[in-house]
Amino acid sequence: MNSLKLAVLGSPIAHSRTPGLQESFARDAGISDFSCERIETDCSNLEATVARLVREGYDGFNCTMPLKGDMSRLADDIDREASLLCSANTVAVRGGRLSAITTDGGGILLTLRRALAAEPLEGKKVLLLGAGGAARSTALSLALAGAELTVCNRTLSSAESLAAMLKKIADENPDLSRQLANVKCRGFDADTLCDAAKSADILINCTAAGMRGSQEFDSLGFVDSLPKSAVVVDAVYNPLKTRLLLAAEERGLTAMSGLWMLVYQGALSFGFWTGAVPDEDACQRAFERISDGL
Repeated sequence: MNSLKLAVLGSPIAHSRTPGLQESFARDAGISDFSCERIETDCSNLEATVARLVREGYDGFNCTMPLKGDMSRLADDIDREASLLCSANTVAVRGGRLSAITTDGGGILLTLRRALAAEPLEGKKVLLLGAGGAARSTALSLALAGAELTVCNRTLSSAESLAAMLKKIADENPDLSRQLANVKCRGFDADTLCDAAKSADILINCTAAGMRGSQEFDSLGFVDSLPKSAVVVDAVYNPLKTRLLLAAEERGLTAMSGLWMLVYQGALSFGFWTGAVPDEDACQRAFERISDGL
């Protein structure tokens, strides 16, 4: 492949790091004729924007929230995980048809593979903080990988809705029932988090807590309750090292920035468009290139 014409759609989209990320992968792959445009897009003009990209010969595009659900319905072809979630973030334009996947869950799995040195996830106890869009993709991928999930959320009913979503998927897909059957739901108060953390092999923050300009955790006391071998992943990547990650590092725990999730999601997208997923060295270079200013 000698050329690659991409876009990233969302609202707001001005600060997206996707263009720099994909440029890094394209550079390493020897693609000199490359472009990736940020296009401000909301649900009201998504269909028109996508039609324009097809007409103008784009090879593919990413889309961010709040477009992922609508994009899953616009796609001509969609992979199983994106279909189960009704959420697509990566689209390839092939012969005028839209082929869609989600790389959200794959990004967390690759981040954990890096953190665990390829140790299997099956049987690992995962404490997932949050129950929004990022948590839904993360929960499905982890459950399918055989992890045991506990979801903690400020609004318990939202955690229960996430568990109900997984149960519905299991009911409709009997081959997946074993992986999706056991999801525990708990609250978000300090005592509950500390208690839930005691048995966690992996803690993943999928809330906005700690993001630049957002509210911090009320307390990080739960980090002290984690086992010494625990891995902590924060989906937040701005700042690059959140207070949660700094607290984990202070305890000597393995701590992974959400920027790794973004890099691996992007690597899977690049592979979907080109047929060649960037290797670990290319992902490391991309991480370094897009981390400036975080």
